[in-house]
Amino acid sequence: MLDHIGFAVSDFERSLAFYRTVLAPLGYGLIMEIPREVTGGEPEPTQADLGRLLARYHSLAGCPCELPAFDVFRTPLERLDKATGVAGRDLDFLRERCAELAERFGELEFALPTGPIHGDAHTRNLLTDRGQVVLMDFEAAAIGPREWDLMPTAIAVERYGLPEERYREFAAVYGFDVRSWAGYPVLREIRTITMTTWIMQNVGESEAAAAEFALRVSSLQERDFERAFNFF
Repeated sequence: MLDHIGFAVSDFERSLAFYRTVLAPLGYGLIMEIPREVTGGEPEPTQADLGRLLARYHSLAGCPCELPAFDVFRTPLERLDKATGVAGRDLDFLRERCAELAERFGELEFALPTGPIHGDAHTRNLLTDRGQVVLMDFEAAAIGPREWDLMPTAIAVERYGLPEERYREFAAVYGFDVRSWAGYPVLREIRTITMTTWIMQNVGESEAAAAEFALRVSSLQERDFERAFNFF
């Protein structure tokens, strides 16, 4: 199991011993330690870094490994099928929206060529490695529309308060503003459903997660694509 989620602790050695103890019965263990100079520090990754790295990744002539074809609805539909503790009316609504959007998705004319995509491209998947910002977490990599990789940053302006100028830097460095593309509203809603089903998986873990899921479903039902979401 590999995990790049990080959080601060007051006593590293004590925390390390604790996690080794609780993970051992599950068959998990520490493979390697990555020092801070590799996992953080300056410069702090920016949206411009993301645009630059995506432009380079998307411009590669070929992929050294075989990637699956991108299925834009696979993840949200799998989450909906496995959902527990979620009202049936919410599940029905999300499934119906996926079915309706599938038809519209099939009619889209993409502005960018199809090719290798990251699948989950946002600044939290950037890492400062010895002073150089790199792109990581390729578990969702596939062959698909490059516009998908541009959606998180565009949506961040509408949902998370990313300053417009930061987005414009991203678009300028990448070389394309996905919001100017006619298919943007369709892909935006699909991405929003994917984000909504992500938080849906945690509705039983906390009241905050349940409230956030309700907020996101409500925004989809009311066609409000500028309602602020909360970070989790």
